[in-house]
Amino acid sequence: MKLNDVTDTMTKDKWNSLIQNYKLKTVYHMWEWLEFIQESQNLKKYIYEIILDSEVVGYLPGFLIKKGPLRIFGSPFPGWTTPYMGPLLDDNVSQASFYKEFKKLMKQEKYHYAEITNINLDGDAAKKEGLVVTERITYLAELAPTSEEILARFRKSTKFAVRKILKEKTINVEITDDASFLDYYYSQMEHIFAKSNKNPTYSKERIRLLIEKMAPTGKLLLTWAKYEDKPIACMIDLIDGQWMFSFGASSDKDYLNLRPNGVIRFFVMNHALEQGVRYYDFMGADEYKSQFGSEQFTTYRIIYSRWEGLFKLRNFARKILNYKNIISYRLKGK
Repeated sequence: MKLNDVTDTMTKDKWNSLIQNYKLKTVYHMWEWLEFIQESQNLKKYIYEIILDSEVVGYLPGFLIKKGPLRIFGSPFPGWTTPYMGPLLDDNVSQASFYKEFKKLMKQEKYHYAEITNINLDGDAAKKEGLVVTERITYLAELAPTSEEILARFRKSTKFAVRKILKEKTINVEITDDASFLDYYYSQMEHIFAKSNKNPTYSKERIRLLIEKMAPTGKLLLTWAKYEDKPIACMIDLIDGQWMFSFGASSDKDYLNLRPNGVIRFFVMNHALEQGVRYYDFMGADEYKSQFGSEQFTTYRIIYSRWEGLFKLRNFARKILNYKNIISYRLKGK
């Protein structure tokens, strides 16, 4: 097996056609999403072709990050609002053989550090090849076959609130392409983060770019819940085949007592069911997501590090950042 750089030979139509039938393919592998990362992070994308016995058996997309003298490969990397990417492999190709060649590629391309994450990567096979494996926890719901069964799996209090809204018709939920969605979504996000004296983890311009890149694909779902014709909750999801992925959700702090989050989730899940979706990844390890009938699901981050110290330094930097946030929060008397 070998991996060749074929970035310059790829176009949007060619790439999206090539990846269509790979089982590990997600919406985050699409050309439009790669462009979203490239422009929002100001990075150069790379696409490697995986060859076995003169046959193309897969692809590996990713991005080069330069930090001083360090060369880092991300597929994806934390902070990109991109949970998955990683390799796409034919069914008859073992992940173990890929990991072996992945290590060689990283050395050959003079990368000092690399991360790959995707659904159903084989952590044990990666460990056997000497790669570092860390767990990533998310909440995942397998959609029930009917609307009533979807709601039946909600937590009791959430289910009661949704039934009440549906009966009294106090909130109207809609899929929208209204340009004002961005303003409502981001304003609500700012208010949510302001409660902790923080700013949103991504900019308004990033969401604008997301909508610009992904709306034409038909994979982006923008939904809002309205009370007396005013949007009081907004949600961004991505649908691709049997999977739906949550990007973000926001709500107006002045209307939280109306419980709009439950009914907007219920609406989105029903829409996804109609589109043939089977799994809804809520994106993140926050326990409150279990109220919508989801359960913890483990995926793996596979890490290559030329020097062990790089991996430790990265973890140390993360801990320092979290520590500073906690101290800042406490000093402000919160």
